[in-house]
Amino acid sequence: MEPSLDGMRQRPYAYSDVFRHPPLGGSAWGSSGGHIREDIDPAVARVCKNESNCTVFLRDGTWLTTWGQGSHEGHPDQRIVCATSCDTGRTWSQPITVQESNPARSENVAYGVPFVVPETGRVYVFYFLTVNTEGPHYAATGSLKGAKRAHPLHQSGTLHFVYSDDGAQTWSRRYPINLPPRAVNVQPGAWHAWVNHPPVQMPTGEVLLTFSATRSTGIGATPWQLGAAEANVLRCDNLCTEDDPAALQFTLLPEGAHGIRTNLRDHWDNPALQRHVEFWKGEPDDTGWSLQELTLVALADGRWLGVGRTYLGSPGYTISEDRGTSWSRAEPLCWRPGGEPIPHPMTMCPIAPTSDGRIVLLFTNNDGSARGAQHVWDGDGRTRNPQWMAVARQVEDPSGKVANAGLVFDAPVLLAEVDDSGETNLKTGISMPQFFERENRWFVCYNIDKEHLLLDEVSGVAGSPGSCVPSV
Repeated sequence: MEPSLDGMRQRPYAYSDVFRHPPLGGSAWGSSGGHIREDIDPAVARVCKNESNCTVFLRDGTWLTTWGQGSHEGHPDQRIVCATSCDTGRTWSQPITVQESNPARSENVAYGVPFVVPETGRVYVFYFLTVNTEGPHYAATGSLKGAKRAHPLHQSGTLHFVYSDDGAQTWSRRYPINLPPRAVNVQPGAWHAWVNHPPVQMPTGEVLLTFSATRSTGIGATPWQLGAAEANVLRCDNLCTEDDPAALQFTLLPEGAHGIRTNLRDHWDNPALQRHVEFWKGEPDDTGWSLQELTLVALADGRWLGVGRTYLGSPGYTISEDRGTSWSRAEPLCWRPGGEPIPHPMTMCPIAPTSDGRIVLLFTNNDGSARGAQHVWDGDGRTRNPQWMAVARQVEDPSGKVANAGLVFDAPVLLAEVDDSGETNLKTGISMPQFFERENRWFVCYNIDKEHLLLDEVSGVAGSPGSCVPSV
């Protein structure tokens, strides 16, 4: 689809539109916290929420993008879909369903992440199958009016996968993955968890899938904006060598009762954290340890780097020196070792490697105090708009003791900005971006307002190493 500037204030790197739902004469979302407008036909409504995009590449060169689609986040009609491109992302097929929810059985799927086995071309999609306690009511009435959520059962579930051996045209039955319990679990044998990023294969061969896990946000009177989650790393031990799906083996990392958390002890008085908990009448220990939606990169010195979103007004970074068995508590990611933290709210902030050894960070350049925001999880476009990119090089350090993982970031580049001059809502802005490189070209795929999926090619940046670090 030709790139459109609809809904955008600026989109300098526009390349194509992966998917746009039909025109609605305004936002798809009503005034009820980002839920679908009641006047939209249900057949159209179920394609209005489009988010959590992940792009991978099949062995024949086809581009494959998966994402979550539905009437809105948490709706019983959600599904995982995929589309393909055979012309380097210029045009895309109509989406087909990978997995869909079954409201009558309270089964819900929202986000799925793909991985292509290099040797065989088999495509896996991993996802959490969760309980939607509003599902049976919706299945019986076609409406969510009068539906009630039963916590902590609601949104609890287990990790599964499906696979395709025909280029993502048809999919296998689902297979469960048994995970050992963590202290964060409140439902026996179940998780309140989600995936966001495609598994990555490290230079040493390990295939790693990250996911976030939280306590049920519906227990007690705690606002959902205070919900905390920890990052987890699942090592897919034989994914690239075993054809029998029933024989796949997985190891949950780090070992023990807890996932990876932020270093709350040293950041109790962090201004962004304090501003957030004061606004929602919480306490730092309710939420300050949160580290979510982790992305992973191998550093030049062999260590592994993880970066995720936090309540500290900046991305958090964690280091593993033993190939994932243990991880440091996350610290604020800074412009350079000893520098100021990179400003970023409670939204996705993925990192990715480049072919020349640098690291790309996607972020929104706002610590929860800019653009009129009142805290790090403010909506209405105040914290999710615009979207920025910064590129880092690693300072050589044989000891591995330099702070900030040895990363020195260049001046940030503005990628895109949504037009938020009119009526806004909780979803307004740019979120869930993914950076990838193909044939020495840089691309970023992202959603706007959680309604449309766009693809941009970042030209004029890839060939310039740069040396200017912003003064912040």
